[in-house]
Amino acid sequence: MKEYLKGKKTYVTAFLAIVAAVGSYLLDEIAMQDMIEAVFAALTAMTIRAAITTEAQK
Repeated sequence: MKEYLKGKKTYVTAFLAIVAAVGSYLLDEIAMQDMIEAVFAALTAMTIRAAITTEAQK
């Protein structure tokens, strides 16, 4: 299992954060602005991780 998740943990965590933010919004636990901020934060983490991986391979 560790080998399968190698290099994917950030993406899995960010995806779950997006799901949690959308779910919280749909349950009226957070405002739409908070949901959008959480989604953008997760997407930023994914983007930074992809950039680091790309640069490390050069």
